[in-house]
Amino acid sequence: MSLADSLADIVWDEQGMPQSTAFGDKYFCRSSGYDESVYVCCQSNALRERFLALSSAEGGTFTILETGFGTGLDFCSVWQLWRETAPRSWRLHFISVELYPLAVEHLTRALAFWPVLAPQAAALAAQYTPSPGQIKSFLFDEDRVTLTVVFRHVQEALSLVKTAGLAPEGVDVVLLDGFAPSKNPEMWSDHVFDGVAALSRKGTTLTTFTVAGFVRRGLTDRGFVIRKIPGLGGKKHVLSAFFDPRSFLQSET
Repeated sequence: MSLADSLADIVWDEQGMPQSTAFGDKYFCRSSGYDESVYVCCQSNALRERFLALSSAEGGTFTILETGFGTGLDFCSVWQLWRETAPRSWRLHFISVELYPLAVEHLTRALAFWPVLAPQAAALAAQYTPSPGQIKSFLFDEDRVTLTVVFRHVQEALSLVKTAGLAPEGVDVVLLDGFAPSKNPEMWSDHVFDGVAALSRKGTTLTTFTVAGFVRRGLTDRGFVIRKIPGLGGKKHVLSAFFDPRSFLQSET
């Protein structure tokens, strides 16, 4: 398969928004895409408070797992907050999955909707190379920020994150992302829930835009404690969760 064949096939609607032709869904909302990213990814995982609480005397790595890289909007939003709040002794490792990556010119055009992210968008576009079938890492901010993208099917990618030791101590945050379950059901399968749980540890937080009942049940069955919280923009509710293996063990007894 050529690179062109493996890239995302997108169209730009009358408002200039990118939409996937394969999945019939939009990548983000024009009116509130950035605000929704900040709300669901950053605010609902209490990232500002958690970044500020990191000990500058100790140092370490804060690891985030995302199941759909898309335009890179979530990564850039988290990176922006990291720059503002995290001590320099800490590193951010943002691990994402993408089977159908955007061409760089499409990624650049999509992120241009959010001028507040211009520094992150420019730095990302300067390095980002879609590499189907591979695992690629990109370094930013004097190696304080690492973006690792696994360009494979989500189920295989999550297994590779585990076996390749990309998150040896588990992840701190899971951003369960992707097109709507009705549009891309494979992104919301039991295998994905298994893979996410295998990479989580006690206290790992998770957020997702969808509140579908089977997603709630699938996560609950694997040890996540779920709650619905108010949404933003066109979403009435979103999901917030934390991983507690005891809840899974108790449900098995």
